[in-house]
Amino acid sequence: MVNRLLVGRAVPNTFDGNKDLDGLVLNGIHKRSHVGLLTLFEHYGSMQVGDMLKAPRSPVWVVCSESHFSVCFATDSDAVSRATDEGGRFDLQYYDQLAKQDEGIRLSVSYDTVRAMDPKVILDHDKDMTPPLEHCIRTKWAHAEVDWNGTDPIL
Repeated sequence: MVNRLLVGRAVPNTFDGNKDLDGLVLNGIHKRSHVGLLTLFEHYGSMQVGDMLKAPRSPVWVVCSESHFSVCFATDSDAVSRATDEGGRFDLQYYDQLAKQDEGIRLSVSYDTVRAMDPKVILDHDKDMTPPLEHCIRTKWAHAEVDWNGTDPIL
C-alpha cells in the first residue's frame, strides 16, 4: 500500500528494479518517486530501500520508524543536493503526529561524503540512546551527525 501511494504502483518490495532468484522475479521500484521513504527496518537489515525512494524528486520522505509513519522534509532542496553530492549541512523539518508536537522540529544534518565512503569509519549507535529517526536518516546519509537544535530527541 505504501509503494502504491509513493510511486503509483503496488509492488511488494522497495529495492530498485526487479531481482531474479532462480526464476522467481521479485518486483521493486521502477521509477524515481516524488516523495521518498526512509525506514528503520533498513537500518536493522530486514529490508532494502533503493535510490528510487531514497532520492525522491522532492526533498520529502515518509519515515517508517518502529510502529508508525511520520514525515520529514527540507525547505531548501539545493542545500540537500549539495550536501549529498559534496558534503555539508542542511535542515530537515520533522513531524510526528504521535509525538504531540506543539512546534515543528528542525533537525540540522551534517554530512561528510569522505567519511561516509570510508570503510574504517564505524559508528556503533545501537548501544547508546540514539533516536530511531537518526538511524533512519543514516540509511540515506551514512554517518551523518544530527543536531536536534535544542528540542528533546524523540526516542
